[in-house]
Amino acid sequence: MKLTQIQLRDFRAFAGELNLPLPDGCNLLLHGENGSGKSSLSCSLREFFTFNQDSALTPTKKPIIPYRHSFPDTNPTPKPRVAQVKLTFTDAANPSAIIAWDESQLHPMETGDGRQPEPATPAQRENIVAVSRCSGFFDYRALLRASLTRHAEKLPEQLFDLFAETLLAGFRVRTGGGEQTIGKLWSDAKKAKPRYRYKKGLKAANDVVEIFDRAFRPFLEQVKDKANEFLNYFPNHRLRIVKLDYTGSSYPKATLELTGKAIIPEIEFNGQKVDDHQEFLNEARLTALGLSVFLAAVALADANPADPDPLRLLVLDDVLIGLDLNNRLPLLELLRTEFPRHQILILTHDLVWFEIAKEHTTDWGSWNYSRLFEEPAGPTEPMLPRIQRLKPDVDDLKIAKDYLDAGDLRASAVYIRAAYESCLRNICQKKTVAVPFHSNPKSVKVEALWQALNDLHDAQVAAGTGELLNPALIPRVNAIRSAVLNRLSHSGASSLTSTELKMALQTIQDLRHSKIPFKP
Repeated sequence: MKLTQIQLRDFRAFAGELNLPLPDGCNLLLHGENGSGKSSLSCSLREFFTFNQDSALTPTKKPIIPYRHSFPDTNPTPKPRVAQVKLTFTDAANPSAIIAWDESQLHPMETGDGRQPEPATPAQRENIVAVSRCSGFFDYRALLRASLTRHAEKLPEQLFDLFAETLLAGFRVRTGGGEQTIGKLWSDAKKAKPRYRYKKGLKAANDVVEIFDRAFRPFLEQVKDKANEFLNYFPNHRLRIVKLDYTGSSYPKATLELTGKAIIPEIEFNGQKVDDHQEFLNEARLTALGLSVFLAAVALADANPADPDPLRLLVLDDVLIGLDLNNRLPLLELLRTEFPRHQILILTHDLVWFEIAKEHTTDWGSWNYSRLFEEPAGPTEPMLPRIQRLKPDVDDLKIAKDYLDAGDLRASAVYIRAAYESCLRNICQKKTVAVPFHSNPKSVKVEALWQALNDLHDAQVAAGTGELLNPALIPRVNAIRSAVLNRLSHSGASSLTSTELKMALQTIQDLRHSKIPFKP
């Protein structure tokens, strides 16, 4: 089962409709500036696949209304705002199953009493519940809750809330002969609050809390072990999670308030225990810790990782803010290695990182790339077209070939040069090649990148440690630099030939797919 299309209407930041295709259930890397709607897109998926278990007791008639776009339509013929999230799925039995969540229907996971339409069949509802149990939705706000707080003494309680209500909430456990989720057990524990200090009532309440505690603790140990495995993907992290200590909760007679809601992490750095790790560690290590713990919980939530059929979603919304580029590529490798069956959506505001990640994942064959743009303020002129908020980020070489086929040689050469520059930047980034410093990495000249690669190649050959670049490609790249790329910057661009451009296009394609370091 795969998610093949996301359609939103009047949902949070999106006024009107947004249509995001995911061909063949591909992974997605999406760039959008702050305010473009990345978090709204992430929210639509999170809220579609997570549901308050208590609402079946008190059905909410229109649960999507709080997410309706807040501002009225300012066009000359305004339309009322009606929020909707519509998802299209495909599997072996049904190539196009559409499930919508809107203001006229219950939530797709909710079973009603016949007075309101249900958007999903029982079989579809079962599938959505299965998706919710083995998927993960993580944004920068949750990451901040895992490590940053104005009051250090409140961090243990923040961590408990994050684990009990988000990370482990969907984990299923056997209790009393049946199955329940951690989230449901925690909800039961909170609702068990005694009204009086009678011994019998206190015991009954604390028995409910104890059921939660017995189920909760073993998962913390599993998450700790898996998170330590994932930390090893990040270079030079020097971290170890020794313990996620939870002593247990209870209703004391004195206050009748639930106490003990705290997880105290014990962290080692360089083999030494670190007190107040959130104050001691730098932002990159805190981010690596938070991501490793979250991804560990997602991995453990998948009860049968070998089964290819269930849909598993992993949505990361701007969670790489605290990681430098040296730690971001290892995260991509972690996702590729540890989550091969998950459909992954990475949302970022960082355009430089977007371009690097795009180049890094191009050869993986299962990724699509898109750009999201902010809705302009004010009314839309009736004679002008609306801005296209979502634009596919098409491969530069594909665009170059299309222009070449159409006979526009100069345009083709422009996109070949862009692909060449992007390819060199990606190689230099992945192989940590020393290049001339510039405060803006995009300002480093492409000739400097190619020279730095050649210098490193020559140094490795001289040292007898092998070749960095395919030696057959070096003269080919030098030839197209002279014949095509350099000429594009001067008046000779008009003398470009289709034969030269075909050669240049193939050379950049071969450079992009070559093994680095070179292995004959």
